[in-house]
Amino acid sequence: MIITVTFNPAIDKTAEVEELKVGGLNRLSNVMQDAGGKGVNVSKTIKAFGGETLCTGFLAGSAGEYIDHTLKDLHINTNFVWVEGMTRTNLKVLDKDMELTELNEAGPLIGEVEVEQLKQKICELCKNDSIVVLSGNVSKGVDTNIYYELINEIKKSGSRVVFDADGELFAKGIQAKPLVIKPNKYELATYFGVSQDVDNKEIISLAKTLLNEDTKYVVVSMGKQGAIFITQDQVILAEALKVEAHSSVGAGDAMVAGITYAIEQGYSLEEMIRFAVAASAGAVMTKGTQPASMEVVKKLKNKVVLTTLEEN
Repeated sequence: MIITVTFNPAIDKTAEVEELKVGGLNRLSNVMQDAGGKGVNVSKTIKAFGGETLCTGFLAGSAGEYIDHTLKDLHINTNFVWVEGMTRTNLKVLDKDMELTELNEAGPLIGEVEVEQLKQKICELCKNDSIVVLSGNVSKGVDTNIYYELINEIKKSGSRVVFDADGELFAKGIQAKPLVIKPNKYELATYFGVSQDVDNKEIISLAKTLLNEDTKYVVVSMGKQGAIFITQDQVILAEALKVEAHSSVGAGDAMVAGITYAIEQGYSLEEMIRFAVAASAGAVMTKGTQPASMEVVKKLKNKVVLTTLEEN
């Protein structure tokens, strides 16, 4: 079972506009609405692959009910902690050049009691063969140490953790040594305090310092430059696939889903990389935050070009 944790889910409204006019009237087209949030997106993708997944985290109000019902309609298991307030709604607008503008609400305030309820729930859900995906920002009122604490507790149950966060959440969370760490190039550079123009050689050098006896994979996504997959034994560059893009929303979450599903299924490193890159490219081909089908991903993965940069 793959469990995803989303502290701050959202109703994601995606729309298109010819040219975004700040301070002017913008007429939106192709408006779509769906259950969103990083972990929620991962679960939707896992389900599209035919995997079993469960969503947990915090939900509130009628917006929360919409997300819960939407996921259940997709036959995705849910087990959320319900809190006071209203789950947020985010607006994501794409212009003709695929430039994304996001208008994100803050979401409900979460108290210590609710955080403890979620911790307990996650520990109860974890089994020896579970993989838990911890991704995204946390709600207001939640300490930035939360992922560090959760990773330690999850590992005690024998479960594995795939981790995708940024800022202080990332800096503290990686100290608990999750199985997989997936920063993008910007997040990795920010963490180490280096230029955003860092080259692949330095990316690899920095990422290798995050590997340890428990952290077996560091995956650095780089947008159109592809992604670098780093283990103790190998460093592999996967080129980005050239596909007809409809939305970049959720591409990173799809890669996380691809990595997680591949690990659960016991794929080799090379197959995991091909599958994850194909899942991400497939998400770009869909509108809104919809995942690609397994059929599309299987076709795309055969087109992924891999280059081994280092091998022990």
